[in-house]
Amino acid sequence: MKNKIFYKMTALLMSTALLMSCSTNAGTQSAANETGSENAEVNLNIRTLSQSLVEYQDDDYYTDWEGQSPNYIILNGSSAELEGTGASIKEGTITITSSGTYVVSGSLSDGQIIVDASKEDTVRIVLNKAQISCSDNAPIYVVSSEKTIISLEENTENSVTDGSSYVISDGTDEPNAAIYSKDDLTINGTGKLIVNSNYNNGINGKDQLKITGGTIVINSVDDGLMGKDLVAVKDSDLTITAAGDGIKATNDTDADKGNVVLESGNFNITAGSDGIQAEKNLSVFDGTYQISSTGDSIHSNSTISLYGGTYDIASEDDGIHADSTIDISGGTINIQKSYEGIESALINISGGNITLVSSDDGINVAGGMDSSSVNGRPGQNSFSETSENKLTITGGNIFVNASGDGLDANGSIYMDGGKVVVNGPTNNGNGSLDYDQTFEMNGGMLIAAGSSGMVQTPTESSAQNSLLISYSQIQQAGTTVKILDGNGNTIVEFTPEKTFQSVLVSSPDLKLDTAYQLYSQDTKTADFTLTKNILTISETGEEVTVGGFGQPGQGGGRGMKPGMQNGEVPAMTEGERPAGFKGDRQMPDGKSGATQQTDGTSGATQQTGIPDNAVETEATV
Repeated sequence: MKNKIFYKMTALLMSTALLMSCSTNAGTQSAANETGSENAEVNLNIRTLSQSLVEYQDDDYYTDWEGQSPNYIILNGSSAELEGTGASIKEGTITITSSGTYVVSGSLSDGQIIVDASKEDTVRIVLNKAQISCSDNAPIYVVSSEKTIISLEENTENSVTDGSSYVISDGTDEPNAAIYSKDDLTINGTGKLIVNSNYNNGINGKDQLKITGGTIVINSVDDGLMGKDLVAVKDSDLTITAAGDGIKATNDTDADKGNVVLESGNFNITAGSDGIQAEKNLSVFDGTYQISSTGDSIHSNSTISLYGGTYDIASEDDGIHADSTIDISGGTINIQKSYEGIESALINISGGNITLVSSDDGINVAGGMDSSSVNGRPGQNSFSETSENKLTITGGNIFVNASGDGLDANGSIYMDGGKVVVNGPTNNGNGSLDYDQTFEMNGGMLIAAGSSGMVQTPTESSAQNSLLISYSQIQQAGTTVKILDGNGNTIVEFTPEKTFQSVLVSSPDLKLDTAYQLYSQDTKTADFTLTKNILTISETGEEVTVGGFGQPGQGGGRGMKPGMQNGEVPAMTEGERPAGFKGDRQMPDGKSGATQQTDGTSGATQQTGIPDNAVETEATV
């Protein structure tokens, strides 16, 4: 007997993904070889793309400095000594005026290093066990150069600390960071740098800021790491604790600038606002990211592209938010806490493993009349209603645990591949699926459980069949739902982790005019035949019509959130939330008190409940 693909969802699956079986092992080695070749080609394409976004020059990487005829600056308390040329020293202020390499060591209690060279000069500062403090200005201040390079010598720890107030010229806000550069700035090496910013920002480059190595720790009373035109990081370890944004690029006037490109490294970010923010494009190729933020953990005012990487995200606002487009083609994304998990006008998911928990919508296209669009901060949720808004899924493994809508599109949804599991809302004011226009289900595997008050199915134009099971009573968390074919082979097995009253299944193994069996736990509740491509049945197998929300245009369309009348947001005073909205975010100051959804969680163990003649051959996806 030919095995069916076997899908199972259990408590263990809640933290990972789907279990599937293969109908045959023939050709496995050949397939593996083909996959390896495809992966190599993909990795090459990604490297080529990253190189097109950032132009690294030879001097952006660490090189040995001893053969560069270096000059030596020895810090000694409140003064310094120079061995070489190209710089001058006045009390505790060292001013570098010529290109060259300057090796800095020792401790400066209250002074600064100023780079004031010509626009054709490249200045390299090697920090070699250097501690630099300045009570009233930036400890390292680049006034002028073509490029300044800060190298962190191997096996050294260096520090830069400023005071809580600066003495600066009237009518200017510069400098505004403990390390501040008006021109291109690169940090490289393998040593360690600690930046303590007590006045404003940690590190700020007014043109391009590149980091190609080193261990950098930033503690900042405002933003951590800033570059106006570009922030590019690779092969580095960054720990950032910032009251403002963790990493940001700020150019909002030039179309090709204001970008963040993260190629590799380890990032540990705790931010009072956004974790990582780009004014234009934010691209991540690899690396590990632990982000805890009050604002969005990953944010762009334009586009976000995630090609790889490992992410652990906890956000009081959105996990990943872009005003225009989000493309996810790889990586492992774990959004442990969020208001809305992933949000943009266009969302394209072609690969990767995504697990998210949201106190409102899980994956949300173009915002809409939900509570994150009410009194939101400028630049957030500024989506227009257009037919171009859409969610497209062609690959990847996606697990959504949402207290609001699971997949929510103020537009359309298109699914051609991948695997999606939704543990949706328990209240009838939301649905595990919620869309305005169309949902074409043409491939892949979709399981969505939740309440029944606003349940929707894919549209009839879908090429792949779907089954909606509508229960007459609320089912308890941990109740296993199984669909078997007429021979007892398991097609789908799913254990929702919250209470539910509806389960939608779309699978390539659901065939028209084919007999199936429906089980609840180990008890068969119905025999039924899939008589149409979008079929709704009760738990006893009868075809039913539920709620009037099944598809747009069928007597109700998209539902309204609690607290709305005729779809309108009620009038409110500033900062007030409409009655019935979920979460406790305090707006518009960007603070948030949303808490992680925990209702209905089940610790139930898996029960197989499969007839003796069922065939199970499992492989983890």
